[in-house]
Amino acid sequence: MKNTFAILLVGMGYFFLSVAQSVELDEHPELQPLVEELVAEKHYTRDQLRDVFASVIIQQSVLDAMTNPAEYKLTWGKYRKIFLGEERIQLGVEFWKEHEATLARAEREYGVPASVIVSIIGVETKFGRITGKHKVLDSLTTLAVGYPRRSAFFARELKEFLILTKENALDPHEILGSYAGAVGYPQFISSSYRNYAVDFSGDGKTDLLNQPVDAIGSVANYFKRNGWRSGEAVTSAPMLQVASPIAELANRKRKAIYVAADLRKLGANIDASIPDSEPLNVVMLDASEIVPDAEEKDYYIVRAGDTACQIAESHSVPCKALFKLNGLNKKGSIYRGQKLKLPLTANNPKPSAPVAVTPSSSKWVVSQPIETSQKTVEKSSNVERYVPMPRYFYTHHNFYAITEYNHSVLYAMAVYDLSVAIAAAKRNANN
Repeated sequence: MKNTFAILLVGMGYFFLSVAQSVELDEHPELQPLVEELVAEKHYTRDQLRDVFASVIIQQSVLDAMTNPAEYKLTWGKYRKIFLGEERIQLGVEFWKEHEATLARAEREYGVPASVIVSIIGVETKFGRITGKHKVLDSLTTLAVGYPRRSAFFARELKEFLILTKENALDPHEILGSYAGAVGYPQFISSSYRNYAVDFSGDGKTDLLNQPVDAIGSVANYFKRNGWRSGEAVTSAPMLQVASPIAELANRKRKAIYVAADLRKLGANIDASIPDSEPLNVVMLDASEIVPDAEEKDYYIVRAGDTACQIAESHSVPCKALFKLNGLNKKGSIYRGQKLKLPLTANNPKPSAPVAVTPSSSKWVVSQPIETSQKTVEKSSNVERYVPMPRYFYTHHNFYAITEYNHSVLYAMAVYDLSVAIAAAKRNANN
């Protein structure tokens, strides 16, 4: 009964959010701290803030998008395919050629490869072509008052946005961006804009909305200040198989949590140029381009916050049975979006309250395609069926540096892959 009542309240809350047409500051305690701070810091008066929020519209579409990001439902193979198309690669070559001197200067000053800078802008906005259609003020306010799990974070970003627009004499109602409030060529959130954006064009303004030169310098500055190590590797090539002890260590974590010497002792075939003291991680991603069907009764798609034993318990099966059937390691490591096969004895899951998830918003070098003999799908009754295709990588510190831009390991691999593909296409174009 408690769960049913809680779900009812959540549903009613979303209904009221979806029909609200404006925001009355006094009715939203989530907004009071930022109002007090903005007034105390003399950025705005209370009356000015009431005027700003009076025309804000709460957007249900933003809440819907926040709970359903691609990183949670796509395999790495499918996610990667979104960004590694020939059109985006060629647009990257064109962008690089157009801004070659600027990119060379950014690489020289910040130590970040031009290919990575170009790739970030390509993944984020297709080189400025897709910068978002949501009103940022609406989005951030919606998330601050209607997304409890990260309300404090988005309230802080809302404060940063209001200061940013005031500092730059911009109308906060007119700025468009992503559903999470990111803006411009590099899709910086407001705090990143105020902390990392640079006037790389030297025109006296820091403009990420319209000035690609500023975007290039700002991306490079962001990476340098978030730990990018010039000249160091990002990740190994993908591997179809690794030694069993290494497979046991495989995970979806961002940081390099092992060292090369220890991995070598367990049978890891690591390039001889990598010193024993090098921090590494073992990342496993699913290269299948078929997205698992969450509705199949004999499978379960892992959601944020799940543990393997909780999943087993909710389907009335032993943990060990679930582990064995899916080849899980002793720790039962799983990741969001993973498709777990359920034992035949599994029952329907026990009902639970809905889980709010946060957005997070692939190494597969184009010149090294996966063997064509490895089938991605099985066909039954002319319907494509999902078949897991695990790929293993040894990732370095610079892989973690990419995830500081976006915490998704799928994102980091896609950025790296696209950087390699664009660099290769540019070389070929010059020959």
